[in-house]
Amino acid sequence: MKRFVCMVLVLFLCSIAVDPTLAQMAHSPGQQLMETAEKMNDILIRLNDDSRNDARKQMRLLCDAVYERFSLAETARLSLAGNWDKRTDTEKKAFIALFGWFLESVYLPWADRYDGGQVVFVREKIEKNRALVYVRVHHGMLRIPVTVRMHLTGAGQWMVYDVAVLGINLVGNLRAQFNHIIHRHSYDKVIQIMEEKTTGHTGCSGYQ
Repeated sequence: MKRFVCMVLVLFLCSIAVDPTLAQMAHSPGQQLMETAEKMNDILIRLNDDSRNDARKQMRLLCDAVYERFSLAETARLSLAGNWDKRTDTEKKAFIALFGWFLESVYLPWADRYDGGQVVFVREKIEKNRALVYVRVHHGMLRIPVTVRMHLTGAGQWMVYDVAVLGINLVGNLRAQFNHIIHRHSYDKVIQIMEEKTTGHTGCSGYQ
């Protein structure tokens, strides 16, 4: 199941089909997400082209595209839930950085396994500075519903902070794991586990 969800997330982030009505909504969350996904799709196609020899450059571009639309700080805050407010500013900053490396270590290795697909936007729902974007991932005969949660920044950018695939919610899943570890052990144990899982991982910083 983990492998399947990883593949769906990669497909979601990296391929897209444009809904004509959405294309007219230049500043909508769906449109902004679409533009980033199209960019990532082009990068992944080049990354998996055996005739090319610029994989390092393409990975750097892929990392840039991801962080252009992904709100790492918000995802980290929500994943830590009530334990976030108990942390000092220094701890929060360190957690966000480690959290980013942790996610990269899980999902970045799937980038070179991208074998195409299509993401079709269904609709979006906006409430003040929050939005839900509903899409379907088409991969072979599969039609998989995905819900993307986004928030609006002061710069007018809609940023992704959560994705739900087949009832598996990224933030909810991480929150449950972190809460379980903190309840049974401590916050320091969460940090220890994340550090162990990212040992030797250079992530996006390795392509700078």
